[in-house]
Amino acid sequence: MLWEGDLLLQVGTRALAILSALTEVPGRLVAKHELLERAWPGGRVDDANLKVQISTLRKALRGCEGLIRAEASLGYRFLGEAVRADPYLDAQRRSSLVPQLLTEPIGRDGVIAEIVSLLKESRLVTVLGPGGIGKTTVALAIAHRLAHTFTDETCFVDLSRIARDDQIGEAVARALGFPVGEAPPAFEQIQAALQGRRILLVIDSCEHVADAIALLVEQVLGLSNEVWILVTSRESLRVGAEFVWQLEPLEVPPSLMDNAANAARYPAVQLFLRAAAEVSDDFTLDDEIAPTIVEVCRRLDGIPRAIEMVASMVATLDIGEIRRSLDQRLPLLELDRQDANPLHDSLFSTLRWRCDLLPLNERAVLRRLALFTGAFTLDAAVAVAADDVTDASAVREAVVALANKSFLIVNLRISPPEYRLFETMRAYVASPRGEGDATERLDRCQNC
Repeated sequence: MLWEGDLLLQVGTRALAILSALTEVPGRLVAKHELLERAWPGGRVDDANLKVQISTLRKALRGCEGLIRAEASLGYRFLGEAVRADPYLDAQRRSSLVPQLLTEPIGRDGVIAEIVSLLKESRLVTVLGPGGIGKTTVALAIAHRLAHTFTDETCFVDLSRIARDDQIGEAVARALGFPVGEAPPAFEQIQAALQGRRILLVIDSCEHVADAIALLVEQVLGLSNEVWILVTSRESLRVGAEFVWQLEPLEVPPSLMDNAANAARYPAVQLFLRAAAEVSDDFTLDDEIAPTIVEVCRRLDGIPRAIEMVASMVATLDIGEIRRSLDQRLPLLELDRQDANPLHDSLFSTLRWRCDLLPLNERAVLRRLALFTGAFTLDAAVAVAADDVTDASAVREAVVALANKSFLIVNLRISPPEYRLFETMRAYVASPRGEGDATERLDRCQNC
């Protein structure tokens, strides 16, 4: 897309690359091989492809087609005067479609760099992980890192505020920047908005509408080779060509870490210190409190949102009191604000919102699995969770489904595989808010 005076040219990325090459040196002959390399870098195409793109440009110029002149079999030259747009304003236009990062992610540089590289090879990448692990933060960092890679835009589609499949079209339309009327946009309208644009589409928090998003993603990738899609979700889309990246918690120190200098090298502790510094000017890490902070980070499984929320308590609670509260499962993480987004008001709100979307049998099995304080096998899960209503096969299916939806951590490196709940999830499910109901089942599996 290009402005020429009062004329808006709508052309594809290859035609735009050719026009850019011509206008960079107005009046000078640009050889065919230069234009081919510019539009199809590293590719092998013949002159016919170039002629098609030149024809497209001339049609788009409407009355000014004579500005592009062919020179026998040598190449083309641009006869007009080229006025360069402000690259800062152009970059600002592109990045304005993506929310700004309020803080730089900690401990994610390697992950971000690898996913950026991966997107150069795969047009669909899903960042997978449980709530609060930082999927959105990583996706935003990737989007800003790639802002100058895509000719048109990097667009961010926030699905956390929608509840139904029929609201997806409007969310995508708004992200793409075209007006939304009273009727939901049809896929044909989205298709038209994407046509001829080289774009990265970031689709955030889509697990509750995963089936509909999977269908949309397949359609979009099928209609254009110039659209890349980055998804964040608690479960994969299970569509062709999807590359799934499992986002791990922040690295936490080993339990025997006993001094400040060593503890401060770990991302989980670094995040705790940054969050604590935002609410308390005099909070500092020393050898005396380092073991306690390490243990808090470990108890929170290195989950960024949980660490940030607990660290914010240092303005009113001693770090020792925070540790004891976690031991006693007091509602430190229950910080609900009325009328807030259910995905962002608190960690417990996120967990409740996600649990409420589970089928009843999976929700029941999850509550019973909260009895395990550590890892457990599938047989142990059956021993604790099966009953007259939910038989052994149903429990096994539920455990696999919960693992696929990032409610359980799976260790496949051992045999038989072991499962484990994140500590924050276990604390929520076992709490009255999680409607825990299975304490009496523990005697079924004394050795689990």
